[in-house]
Amino acid sequence: MPEALKYLWPVLVLQLTLQVVALINLSKRHKVKFDNKKIWILIIIFGGLLGSIGYFAFRGEDDEYGSED
Repeated sequence: MPEALKYLWPVLVLQLTLQVVALINLSKRHKVKFDNKKIWILIIIFGGLLGSIGYFAFRGEDDEYGSED
């Protein structure tokens, strides 16, 4: 079993990193596609790697985090 973990840990690190980045990005956005942040949170957390990739693919247009500069 430890031999399999040697190949699995990079995928787990990638998944965790993408999930954290997606959740931070989601928290800073004012508008998201389908207008429901709670649904996106569930997709990112329970969807794992595919949920995070789905968020970045379908999150909607960039709103520059609502900056008023």
